[in-house]
Amino acid sequence: MSDVDQMLLADASPADLGDILCLEKACFRDPWAASSFLAEMEHPWSFFRVLGPARVQGSELTKILAFHIAWFLDGEMHILNLAVKPALRGQGLGRVLLKDGLEAFASRGGGTVHLEVRRSNLAAQGLYHGFGFKAVAIREGYYRREKEDAIIMMLPVASSAAEEFEAKVIVRTGS
Repeated sequence: MSDVDQMLLADASPADLGDILCLEKACFRDPWAASSFLAEMEHPWSFFRVLGPARVQGSELTKILAFHIAWFLDGEMHILNLAVKPALRGQGLGRVLLKDGLEAFASRGGGTVHLEVRRSNLAAQGLYHGFGFKAVAIREGYYRREKEDAIIMMLPVASSAAEEFEAKVIVRTGS
């Protein structure tokens, strides 16, 4: 059994908050507050998933290695946050989370997915391009602390697109 086979995707819960906050601080220069994460867990339009190793023969996570937050609105998915533990980047965890979100959106009828990504975050841009996202605009100074521009990316998703995302997920394991 590979490391990926032992990973579990789950809906985020308040019990995950400590791990989520640590991961958020490790990943972002301007981290969200605890209250923001708790609010996202409560909103009916929020899709908030966590990924990590599963307990042996269980359905609980032992720790959070990555998370993804998106809003599902009428025909629209807005990706708000996708974080992967820095030491595990490039191993496919972000792909697993993004695929999970896109499949869930497709199953609800699909529409248009959009997001903002830092101009300097080439790894994230590569992940999104790999799924077919296209850069459509620039938001100047969107990241206020550093006055960094955001690239707005979009992807149309059909309600039958779940199989399309299957082929785009390749997870690497090991060191």
